[in-house]
Amino acid sequence: MPFDLSKEGLESPKIKSSKAIWDTGATASVITEKIVEELGLKPIGMVQVRGVHGVEPKNVYLINIYLPNKTAVMYVKVTECKELSGEGLDILIGMDIVGLGDLAITNKDFTALTYRYPSIETIDFVELARMGMRKNNEVGRNDSCPCGSGKKYKKCCGK
Repeated sequence: MPFDLSKEGLESPKIKSSKAIWDTGATASVITEKIVEELGLKPIGMVQVRGVHGVEPKNVYLINIYLPNKTAVMYVKVTECKELSGEGLDILIGMDIVGLGDLAITNKDFTALTYRYPSIETIDFVELARMGMRKNNEVGRNDSCPCGSGKKYKKCCGK
């Protein structure tokens, strides 16, 4: 079971650093058999998983996931899989976690993924562009501020 800081008398949690892939096409998060074994996890149940090789029963575990931005997602139900495609990948982060926060992916010079949890606001880059972003990605002093405050840039973030 996941470690609960509010309860006394529990031994320290086992923490394993792992490589993960973010998959917005996956409904739920998945961990490999390797991680299950290394952490000595105990299943809380089973589910039927439909894959390319048909339907198989798979174990489900309850874990805490700690993200690099010092965010913890507690009590996540994850399904076990044999392996994930990709070198050294042990976790697939699905929409059960992605949907809790704000995810942005950009491709200027290199691909970068940013995740904020919990979700704070809608990020609409098309709307930001309509609010005053110019071709050179600068905001005019009298344009609406791209932060969404409704104020002019010079009276808001442009101070």
